[in-house]
Formats: sequence, C-alpha cells, structure tokens
Amino acid sequence: MLAEPLALLIAAVVFAYALFSRKTEQAALTAPMMFTALGILLGPVSLNWVAADIDGKGLMLLAEFTLALILFVDASQIERAHLVKFEVLPIRLLAIGLPLTMIAGTLLAYPLFGGGWLLAALLAIMLTPTDAALAQSIFNKKDIDESLRHSITVESGLNDGIALPVLLFVLAMLASSASAEVDHLHWLLFISQQFLIGILCGVLTGRVGGLLTETAAKRQWMTAPFQRLSAPILALLAYSGAEVLGGNGFIAVFLAGLFLQSHHTLVLQRLKEFGEAEGQLLSLTMFFLFGLIFVPDALPHITLNSWIYALLSLTVIRMIPVLISLTGAGLPLNARIFLAWFGPRGIASILYLLLVSEQLGFSDSNPAHAELFATTVLTVLLSIFLHGMSARFFTRLSVATKHG
Repeated sequence: MLAEPLALLIAAVVFAYALFSRKTEQAALTAPMMFTALGILLGPVSLNWVAADIDGKGLMLLAEFTLALILFVDASQIERAHLVKFEVLPIRLLAIGLPLTMIAGTLLAYPLFGGGWLLAALLAIMLTPTDAALAQSIFNKKDIDESLRHSITVESGLNDGIALPVLLFVLAMLASSASAEVDHLHWLLFISQQFLIGILCGVLTGRVGGLLTETAAKRQWMTAPFQRLSAPILALLAYSGAEVLGGNGFIAVFLAGLFLQSHHTLVLQRLKEFGEAEGQLLSLTMFFLFGLIFVPDALPHITLNSWIYALLSLTVIRMIPVLISLTGAGLPLNARIFLAWFGPRGIASILYLLLVSEQLGFSDSNPAHAELFATTVLTVLLSIFLHGMSARFFTRLSVATKHG
C-alpha cells in the first residue's frame, strides 16, 4: 500500500540519493553499497514504525520480479555472436566452476555448523549464484576486455536458474525423514523439465515478442511509453509462462532477453533505458530492504563461524573452483583472477534465502537454522561492500589485461 510508512521511507531515501547520485559515483561508492548502508542506518529508528508493512511473500515477489527483470535486460544487451565467440569461458564457469563451488561450499560449511550435510549444502547453494548487478560500474565500461564482461554476464544470468532446482532438491531431502525417501527419478525428470520448458519459453518469448514489438513500433502502432514497458512485460511473460508450465523462470527470462532479434535496435534501446531507470529503482529498493530488514534480524545470530565461512565463501570457495575451471583456457593470470574474484552475491541469494526461510523458518528456537540465515546475510553484506570497493582496482587490472 502506497499509504503505508514503508512506501514513504523508500521514496524519501531514493529521492535523497538521487540528489547526490553523481557525487557518490565520483567517490567510488556504488549504489547498492549506499542503499544497503542507508537501510542499516535507518533500521534501528524506523523498523518498529514500518514493521507492520513487512510481509515475507511480498518481499519474495519483489525479489523474483527484480531478479527476472535484471536478467532479461542484461541478456538483451549481449550480442549472440559473442556467445559463440567466447562460449568456452561461460561454459567452463557454469559446467565446472559452479558445481565445484557448491561442493567446496558444502565441505567447508559442514565442520563449521552443526546442522548436518543438508543444511551445509543449502548454505553453499544459496551463496553460489552471482549477481552482475553489483558490479555494473565495471561491466558497463567498454575498455574492459569484452570476453570478461561477456563471461560474467552469462554466468550470472544462468547460474541462478541452474542452482534453483538443486536448492529445491536439497529442500525436499531435508523435508523427508530420510534422503532415501526422495524419489530420485522424479527429481531427474523434474530438473529435465525445468530446463527444457525454461529454454523453450525463453527462446519463443524472445523471438516472437521482439519481432512483434519491433514491427508494431516501426509501423507506429505502439507508442513510446509502451515500447519502454515491453521490457517488464516480456520479462514477466517469459518468467511466469515458464513457471506455470513447470519450467525454470530464471533460465526462461535470461534466454528471452538473449534471443530478442539482434537487429531490433529500437527494442534494445528501450530495454536499456528501462534497465537504467525503472529496473535500477527496483534493484536498489531490494538492497535497501535487505539492509533495513535482513541485517538487523541476522546480527544477533552472527558467530565467529559465520565470519569465517562468509570470508571463505567470497574467496577460496569461489576463486579456487573458478581458477580450476579456467585452466587451459589461454587467459593470462590477471584475467583469471578478475573472473574468480568478481562473483558478487546479491539478489539471487536474498531470494533463495526467502524461499528457504518460508520452508524451514528461522527462529531463536533453532540455532542451526538461525545461524544459517545469519551467515547468508553476512556473506551478501560483505559482498556488497567488498566487491563495490574493489571495483576500481579490478577495472585497472582488466584494462591491463586487455592492453597487455
């Protein structure tokens, strides 16, 4: 409800930031850093005031829509010719780096936390997907090597959809009294269905939706505001269509953006405009709510083990699997370090945390679940600031790679 205090608070924060947005960019402060910090700072004085407005399902809906829109817009800016040209890098990151990251995260989480192998796997999976939106200040720079920007965008676009069925499978095993009760054939068919339907819905939505939008725009049947609104409409069609039919919405929405006809310059321009304005507003609102709601809830449950795992997750758990996956790829060392370090955690991890919270519930009465929640929040929080603050250094590192 727009008449609620939370809506007033978000509007005031966005407007205040907008007034000084250029100054913050010049100071190397990323927008997600600023909005998360504002949420944390305002939390103690405003949380009781807005608590009645906070609803878990509403947060999940906002996170789903925001992530779907980001994936769609980012994918629409990728040249499909580059997908063929640089395909070896994202394939290595997704086929080798992604599962190795899940395995490494699980193996290191198990001795640190007392919840058993399945809770350790849940933590690792929630923190595996990367979020390119947190490093847009880097990836939008044309002087950064094209193969690196492309690889990060494709990896972050597809690893959300790949990780989700695995997360659901682990949740199903956790819900059963014993893992043997899980029908593995059913889950194999489920995962296959997720990918096949997601791919079909995504490709069809992108192809047909892009063609219809471009045709209507060129024949002046479609006004400029609705051309711009085609971004959220097509993203919603791809995501919801796949989910209704039993497919994976995140894979569908990324492929829908990717398979927009590449010569539809008007459609792509409108998508970019939407992503830079309305899309960013949704993203920053999500980071503000993360700082306002999630961080205060997590603080009492953060332990030394939480700090250890969060730092490991952002470094060795991410970086070693990526470096292994890039062995023999012909990249210089600084390029491999760039890809290994820039695996920021963001909206996908927040969304998965909401999903797991709905299934398990996190409360003081269950220390293992509460610690799992706190560790995930801490890792995302550290990622927002560490990846944001290191952006300029790694930009120079990438430029040196390109010109070296």
